[in-house]
Amino acid sequence: MTHKLLHHAVTSVLFGSVLVCSWGSQAEDNNTRLYRPVDNWQVDGANGALYVSGSLTESPCRLAMTSAYQAVELGNTETAELKAVGDKGRATAFHLELQDCIEVNSALENVQTGQTAWSSTQPAVKIRFIAPTVPWMPDFAKVMGAQGIGLVLSDKAGHTLPLNRNSNPELLPSGQSTLTYYVSPVRTAAQMQPGAYSALISFEMLYE
Repeated sequence: MTHKLLHHAVTSVLFGSVLVCSWGSQAEDNNTRLYRPVDNWQVDGANGALYVSGSLTESPCRLAMTSAYQAVELGNTETAELKAVGDKGRATAFHLELQDCIEVNSALENVQTGQTAWSSTQPAVKIRFIAPTVPWMPDFAKVMGAQGIGLVLSDKAGHTLPLNRNSNPELLPSGQSTLTYYVSPVRTAAQMQPGAYSALISFEMLYE
């Protein structure tokens, strides 16, 4: 089973090319001279060679640039809201907009249940959120700054999304689709120390 990786890193498409110039001459000998390789090593000045390589990856959808890099403001959370380990603050939504999704055959296995999401027309996608985690709490993203809190991600149904692991597969309609997720501050076992905090969470989208 081969997965196509998209939107964790910027995918580049590079092409090797040959530049051919013509001067409109119809004479056979001129054409011969035109396409004959030039021995640049016999001319004055510096010479060199450029090796160009790249890769072209296939993806059923295109991630909107406004979704690729986002800043999510969680606002203020009172310490009284997070009294016990696991208590959550207010959830804030963020969205991943997918564009130009095409109709494709797809099949992605749910590793938790062993079931496969299959469709003859809809692309299937898994998402993996990547971040440093709180010690002994692998589903809580570590923050910089304030102590005693982390961040937890969830889907529209309120289910916690695992960090650094693939989510359950989801079938997407053709055309445009928006995936909605939520992030919440959550109490950890560390001693609480109020203050500003921040975290960087990246993500990968995997298609089949």
